[in-house]
Order: sequence, then structure tokens, then C-alpha cells
Amino acid sequence: VPDDPRGFAVAARAVVPQPEGQWQLQVQVMHWRGETWRGGQLASGVFDKGVAALRACQLTSPLTSPSLTTDSTNRMAAVVSGVLPGQGVLHQYLLVNPYNSTVVEVAMWTTVPPRVDRPSVPDAQVLDAMNAPLCTAYIDSCR
Repeated sequence: VPDDPRGFAVAARAVVPQPEGQWQLQVQVMHWRGETWRGGQLASGVFDKGVAALRACQLTSPLTSPSLTTDSTNRMAAVVSGVLPGQGVLHQYLLVNPYNSTVVEVAMWTTVPPRVDRPSVPDAQVLDAMNAPLCTAYIDSCR
């Protein structure tokens, strides 16, 4: 995409692959260096596009059933399930902190039924844990 704001970001990704039926994990962090007013706008725009993509998930992938479980200005959590037997389930978390120009994504997925149940953790706890390191790394960026 021309002028894609992700082109100006510093990004890192970590993937923890597991055997079939186990929970897979991917974490991505994108940070825009420079003026935080501009970086915050870019980060918020990427966040908004990510949330819009999850909302439209069933339109682009009719064999899925997305449910947004947390949907606020700067944080979102969703569960996307396959509608056919044996398809997977995805727990998606997305957070933007415009005060430090950073977007964080955590995705956990597995095939159904999983070999190990996923512990029930409130969305707020996961999203707070995603934001805490940003508050430490970028002093005075959390309000």
C-alpha cells in the first residue's frame, strides 16, 4: 500500500510454535519513532484498521464467527472461531498507546478441540499486561 504508515515503524515479532492441538502464540510490537503526536496518529490509524479487519472477518472469511469481547478506544479483544467441525479458535488482543506511538498484538490459536484448555483470563488483565512494559519503556507515556 503506498504511504503505508507501517513503513515508518520499528517492529518486532515473536512466535512460539507448538505441536498440533497445542496453543500457538504470536506477539508483535510496532513503534513509531520521532514526534509522538505524529507517531500516535499513525499507531492509532493502524489499530483502527486492525479492529475494522476483525469486525469484517466474517465477510472476508465466511466460515468464521468473530466475537469482539472488548472494544474500546485503545484496546480490543476478540475470539474468532471456525464454524466447521475441527476448525480452530483464535484469541486476538490489540492495543494502541498513542502517547508512546506503539501498537501491540497478541494472538493465541489452536485447532479444536485443544489438547489443553486455555486458562480463563479476563481481557483487561491481558491488555493491561501488554501495556505495562510500554509504560516502563516510555516514561510518562501512560495516563
